[in-house]
Amino acid sequence: MLTNMQNGKANRSDATTGNRMLDASKRDLAWLHRAHGEQLALCRELEDIADSLPASINRQKCIYAAKALGPLIKGIHHYEETVLFPMLQRDPDAAVHLESTLERLKFEHCEDECFAEELTDALLKLGSGERVNMEAVGYMLRGFFEGMRRHIAFEQEHLLQGITDDSRQFGPT
Repeated sequence: MLTNMQNGKANRSDATTGNRMLDASKRDLAWLHRAHGEQLALCRELEDIADSLPASINRQKCIYAAKALGPLIKGIHHYEETVLFPMLQRDPDAAVHLESTLERLKFEHCEDECFAEELTDALLKLGSGERVNMEAVGYMLRGFFEGMRRHIAFEQEHLLQGITDDSRQFGPT
């Protein structure tokens, strides 16, 4: 997993991802693609954890994933909602067509963040050796990473298709 922690703690700011490389970078389209890559890397780690249940759990990986999950998801959602979505809405031709899509994505962001909080709690329990319902945690993990993969694929295939840093003013106005 590529997500980095600072002093063993995830950064809780909504404007950061908890990843030093992403947070230090210029926030442009390339940043968003790297951020999506970080999310997909986390999904692979979560899938590895799900595949290891119930007998071969890497407790350290569970704790690491738990600490990375919330800040990464919240940081990327914050960026999309404060930079990407407003940038897309500045195009008057697209704004009408995108309104319901962007509202749906914002709702999905809210659901994903709530789900990530529940999953973080389950991963911390799993990582600390507390007794958990392994089947329920497995379903939670798979539900989360599959939904996240679909969400990212939709954004890349439909929202970001044909957009370049030069084609629109990509960044805060």
